[in-house]
Amino acid sequence: MKRLFSSYPGIDGQYGRIHPLKVLLCGLLLGLVGLLGIHATRTLTDIRQHNSLLEHRTYEVPWSLMQLQREVGRFLDAVRLRHSDAISQENFLLRYDILWSRTPILLSNKFKRALDVNPDLWLLIRQIHSRVRSLEQTVQTLEPDSSQYLLILTELSPYLEPLSRNVTATMLDNVRFYAEYDQAYRQLGKQLYQQIIGLFVALSTLLLVLFRELRRYWQLQQQDPLTGLPNRFALQRHVAPMIEQGIPFSMALLELKDFNEHHHRFGYEVADKLLQACAQRLQTCLQPNEFMAQPDQDGVLILARGVVELEEARAQMSRFRQALATKVNIDEYNFYMEPIIGGVLYPADADNLVDLLARGEFALELCKQKNLPYVFFDPSLLKEMSRRQQLAKDLPAAINNHSLTLRLQPLVQISERSCCGLQLIISWHHPRFGIISATELLRIAEQYQHAERLTLWALQTACLELANWQQQSATDLFISIKLPAVIFKDGIENTLLALLAEQHISPQALVVEVNESVAMADPREAMNIMSKLAAAGVRIILTEFGTGCSALGYLSQFPLNWLQLDPLSCSGIEHPGGPRQQLETLFSIAEVLKLPLICTGVDQASELNVLESIASPLLIQGDIVTPPLFLNEVSEWLIIAPSTN
Repeated sequence: MKRLFSSYPGIDGQYGRIHPLKVLLCGLLLGLVGLLGIHATRTLTDIRQHNSLLEHRTYEVPWSLMQLQREVGRFLDAVRLRHSDAISQENFLLRYDILWSRTPILLSNKFKRALDVNPDLWLLIRQIHSRVRSLEQTVQTLEPDSSQYLLILTELSPYLEPLSRNVTATMLDNVRFYAEYDQAYRQLGKQLYQQIIGLFVALSTLLLVLFRELRRYWQLQQQDPLTGLPNRFALQRHVAPMIEQGIPFSMALLELKDFNEHHHRFGYEVADKLLQACAQRLQTCLQPNEFMAQPDQDGVLILARGVVELEEARAQMSRFRQALATKVNIDEYNFYMEPIIGGVLYPADADNLVDLLARGEFALELCKQKNLPYVFFDPSLLKEMSRRQQLAKDLPAAINNHSLTLRLQPLVQISERSCCGLQLIISWHHPRFGIISATELLRIAEQYQHAERLTLWALQTACLELANWQQQSATDLFISIKLPAVIFKDGIENTLLALLAEQHISPQALVVEVNESVAMADPREAMNIMSKLAAAGVRIILTEFGTGCSALGYLSQFPLNWLQLDPLSCSGIEHPGGPRQQLETLFSIAEVLKLPLICTGVDQASELNVLESIASPLLIQGDIVTPPLFLNEVSEWLIIAPSTN
């Protein structure tokens, strides 16, 4: 988990992060946008209030006052004309009716609020209203040359001047109101315009910063954070046009040999720097037609446009190996970068990127297994891959139907001429592909996650017969089985004990075989798992001892019961020389560790004679004792005392 949150070595610590100054700038711009938005909202609210005042401003009061003023003057003129008999009584009364209808309009509730602010005007209109009403009888009886017209003139004429003054004042007030309104409106409009411009500038700047950061993030999303190389997404964008146009190219998937072990031995920081150094050296030797990417964490991919011949591809891979040949020093450690390469060609091997990568990875995996410098994909490899997939698909049914073959290789102690253990060997006679060896079957089970199921099936099958075998053997017979690396995990002891308890078998009757390379991949974890197995009563054999993977310090700490030699260790020992000296050294180491040594692959009497001259007592497995036995052959073989000819 620590590595997930730590920065990669040798790269900018700001990778994938926004610079603090950019964060501050975005914060300021965002605050400015919010502030300008608030001010613009307030300005719009003020404009709305001004519009509301304008809407509530009545236009009918000044208009009605002007109408009242005009009608009063017209009525007074009509009085004079009636006095001189210039108009008829009917027209005179019509003029009076018009004047009579003007004052009630101004005194109605419609204008009451507008006139409340000017009590003098309100009083003036009421007085005019009263005078007009009081003159109704006089108006109706007014005759030409009558002295009554003076009464009418005397009653109404004094109101003309104050009425005219109020009309003028009302008009001036309106003019002043509209002038102030226009000025305020222009000021608010100018203020709103400035705020909108500021908001637009701030928002545009903020969007520009965010767009640039988004573009930077998009570019980073197409790069590996460790090496800076284009990642799988960028590789797809680069390859897609070439496939669409049918342009041929070669693809080389490259990994460093033992790179995963470097992670465990030197730590992630050193291993990551090593991968960076590898990428940098490869970049310096790239040709103009080559493109390098890193589709996964452990290796790189180099695509060469226009390369279609194997000779060209081989020259290319030799160039890559030469570029990595020089020693590199990282944190005072010296490394020699030895690449392993899987090659594939377009369009000869596949017509799409997914298949190209899959077949390139398959060639790379084959390169690891065969320990070759590089491997090119071949259609025959695809058939082999299809064969393995079919075997993996059929394996569960074979386990359920007990179609697998279980054989047992006896382990004999020569000095006592007795069998002390039986090693389980699983093979398979497939109806389509024929005999599948134990080694290949176990490899397929590990690759396709069937290893635990296969191991438990073999143990369960052998445990059904173990009680009978123990009765027929003069010793405490045990069965041993190889633990694949994928199930050599914490908690495996519980699984094994549950199976033994179900079959009513003592844990002492089970011996597990742990490969030396598996144990040394993570010695601390292996120590933990072995200790739990030993505490449960299960004994342990370390297999392939002598291959050079183990350190004596760890071997002395592991809770082991036996060491088992690699089968090739007993080859060529018939004559004095290197093989025999190496074997004697291994026996000496086993003696120092105080652990019995099991010799496997002993097929010749001459090999057995040499072994007996080197050490005693001696534990032997091989054809010299007996070839592997089928289940129904074990009881008969145990009845006969084991002999070595």
